[in-house]
Amino acid sequence: MVGVGVGDPYEAVGFHVGVVNYDLSDWERIGLNMQMHRYLGSGSSIAIGAERIMLTGEDLSDGDESYYVVFSQGLFDKVQVNQETSRTKLHYSIGVGKGRFSEKSPLDVATGKGEEGTWVFGNVAYELFDDFNVICEWNGINLSASVGKTFFISNSVPVAVTVGLADLTENSGDGVRLIAGISTALWR
Repeated sequence: MVGVGVGDPYEAVGFHVGVVNYDLSDWERIGLNMQMHRYLGSGSSIAIGAERIMLTGEDLSDGDESYYVVFSQGLFDKVQVNQETSRTKLHYSIGVGKGRFSEKSPLDVATGKGEEGTWVFGNVAYELFDDFNVICEWNGINLSASVGKTFFISNSVPVAVTVGLADLTENSGDGVRLIAGISTALWR
């Protein structure tokens, strides 16, 4: 995914748009993700978004367009990073969505795994030590668990690496999968 974020969610709203390739073997299934978010204060924020829109090529086998609203909260630790900012060690999000959060794939339906998910999704992340997190996520259909570590190339260029396991329940898919991701922010 390649994305661009603009705006100021602290003063007004932030907007993020990303282009996603869903199949590295043929580069013909491209989607667009968009999210608008606002910081509410005291570590809270809210977002609305859409995923997998304006697709090219074949439809996705694991979901169509998805829309969601989500509330996120970071619980402040009493340790001050500097005079202005408190650190958070525990983060959680809870939301409701349509599409990939609520509708199972045709393969899941054909193999008797039901037609619908919970529509409700959420996650919890806890920082075990500096910039190292454990993460658990319910995506409305299945459970995932991962660990993430952020490295700083310089004082201002973060690189986040996440590795985990997806589809830990038998609610969807054809078994547990290894997942991994690398991301960075070029401008902040």
